[in-house]
Amino acid sequence: MPTRKFSEQLNDVEGLLNLAEAMTLRHPAFSYLPERPAPSPLLAGAVVLLCARFEEFIKDVVTYALEQHGNATPALLLWDLPEQLQVFLLSRNVTAALQSKRFGRTRDPAQRINDGLAAARGIVEGRVNAEFAIETGGNPGPDTVSELMKLVGVDKPWQRVSENFGSNYIAPSVPTLSGIAVGNIQERLRELINLRNVIAHSGARIPSSPAEIRFDVHFTRQLANSIYEVLKTHVEDFARSIGRTPAIWAP
Repeated sequence: MPTRKFSEQLNDVEGLLNLAEAMTLRHPAFSYLPERPAPSPLLAGAVVLLCARFEEFIKDVVTYALEQHGNATPALLLWDLPEQLQVFLLSRNVTAALQSKRFGRTRDPAQRINDGLAAARGIVEGRVNAEFAIETGGNPGPDTVSELMKLVGVDKPWQRVSENFGSNYIAPSVPTLSGIAVGNIQERLRELINLRNVIAHSGARIPSSPAEIRFDVHFTRQLANSIYEVLKTHVEDFARSIGRTPAIWAP
């Protein structure tokens, strides 16, 4: 499920960091190479991969949260949700289904019509449909996270995420990371996404060390847990507030 999948995917990022550190420390395994390999490309790859995995998590967890509205007992229908949220879902689903481009690729008219009809059928049937509603625009920064959490109905998302994060944050046990402070969680996420953008669009060498990127892995893992918990609490509380039994959430 969303947080478990994300946690497992972060192992790939840490694998790149382990390799970069082995190069930096002149691991004997690299002694046969005619030239000492540079760790910078691996660090850049770790940053890009970390952001891609976090973007995938945001899509997964918001989709899952919306689906859990419909998995309550009895199931919630679209018109059971607050009116503003209904408007938001209607708008996002129809707009996304009919857009001429998705992920930078042009979509042919037949596909747009099929998706538009599918979205319309879901609306008529009252389904709380996430299929066409979730889009990050390739930028899973603080504003995108906030917008998508509001799509589930969470008011003031970052205030709630910050409170949960502050109450549950566990400092890293690795000595080399213990002196790094999280700071403002929105700003830390924004800086990480900005660094990814610099790497992806300019190919510039990054100033970050393996330790700093490893701390970002630690940070995003715990940020993901907080986002999940805030969405879970909101969806469960809403279901109870209108006399439904909430669906059971998997981690």
